[in-house]
Amino acid sequence: MLLGLPLLAAVTLASQAPNPRPPRQPPDPPPPPTKVTATRAVQPPVIDGRDDDAVWREATPITDFQEWRPSEGGPPKLPTEAKIAYDAANLYAFVRAFDPHPDSIITVLARRDYFTPSDMIWLFLDSYHDRRTGYEFGVNPSGVKLDAQVYNDGNEDFAWDAVWDVATRVDSLGWTAEFRIPLSQLRYGRERSHTFGLTVDRDLYRYAQRVSWPLFRQSKAGFVSQFGEVSGFDDLEAPRRLEVAPYVVTKNVSEFTPTGIGRTQDATLGGDVKYRVASNLTLDATLNPDFGQVEADPAVLNLTAFETFFNEQRPFFVAGRGLFQFDVNCNNVNCNGEGLVYSRRIGRAPELAGTYSDTTSPAFTRVLGAGKLTGRLPGGLTIGALEAVTEHVTGVGGATLEPTTNYGVLRLRQDVRGGETSVGGIVTAVKRDNDSWSSPYLRRSAYGRTRGCRTTGLALRCPVMLRSCRSVR
Repeated sequence: MLLGLPLLAAVTLASQAPNPRPPRQPPDPPPPPTKVTATRAVQPPVIDGRDDDAVWREATPITDFQEWRPSEGGPPKLPTEAKIAYDAANLYAFVRAFDPHPDSIITVLARRDYFTPSDMIWLFLDSYHDRRTGYEFGVNPSGVKLDAQVYNDGNEDFAWDAVWDVATRVDSLGWTAEFRIPLSQLRYGRERSHTFGLTVDRDLYRYAQRVSWPLFRQSKAGFVSQFGEVSGFDDLEAPRRLEVAPYVVTKNVSEFTPTGIGRTQDATLGGDVKYRVASNLTLDATLNPDFGQVEADPAVLNLTAFETFFNEQRPFFVAGRGLFQFDVNCNNVNCNGEGLVYSRRIGRAPELAGTYSDTTSPAFTRVLGAGKLTGRLPGGLTIGALEAVTEHVTGVGGATLEPTTNYGVLRLRQDVRGGETSVGGIVTAVKRDNDSWSSPYLRRSAYGRTRGCRTTGLALRCPVMLRSCRSVR
């Protein structure tokens, strides 16, 4: 009995000793994939919101959507599936937004580019794959379209309007959106094989939830730099090298004369030219442009001493506007984000109409011609150059209300560290052909230059390092 007690104690202590080999923890699940391969369409799909086309049966589905708003990385309340396809001239996307209660899908009918309180599907593309610029295409269940250009890794320009098709459909499984985006609306190089940046986003409005593939992290700086990748774009159609769009406008006006009613006839000729200088450089030119179909500005009652800033709507100045965006301190200008370049001053109302009390001057100054060179070189240098000339406007007695004026802008930006950091600058110039009427009130020339840097990956914005202006009477 006494000999058994030590043996029992030894067994008890051994059973309480720590296990030298703790149980192995299960490995963390691998992160969801952020790459997909596009399927080439032998037969173009019919854009009708249905997935009964052959290409959609072959395309690889994207299903790993995650919540990014309000929480980050949570599971979605409802599943979503997306597929990407292409042919030589178009990019196609089919998105299925599953919903067990289709009658509860929130949708609103509105005009284009209007944000509606409804469910949405967004397609974000970075065709350059530079992780800084891109395009976005959105639609709600009623078919209301929104599109915009993205620049500086997150700034959006909704004045940009592309030509693209989308069809939506609500059925027993939820709702769908089928996109056809012509590759002519995107910019890409002349390589045989291409990889685009891609993000697919869904807004479940009644749940106040946003889900995306890949996961968009609000805690991380940048937007385009978080896109996933879609590869497999082989043998795409080469972009057109030259596009010309001339126009002729005739006007016949009845007017009272001392001898009765007469008629005045007028004709205007002009046109637009787009020439692809290189695979990533485009030259746009316009001669005597006609902006008669541009949306009118909203009525504004300005009781302040400061200028009213309107949104740019003219097509020539809207295209590539993000390249010329250079924000400045709001203490120096204002806090509405107009930036250093405000293109609405090109062709504005004659400046000296009020000075000479002239009520017969036109509402705007005609733009005689303008040219613009935009693009991005393979080494990461982004170029934007703009030149425009406006006509000489006279009033009663031959007084000069607006002299012939030349406007110029040069914008350069170089990406380094794989696009995480950029260093650039901008130069602006205005030169007027003043005479005795205008020289007492308007400066003959003015020049400005600014340079700065921006780091996206580190969520750091470098301060402006140099800013100088010079004007000459």
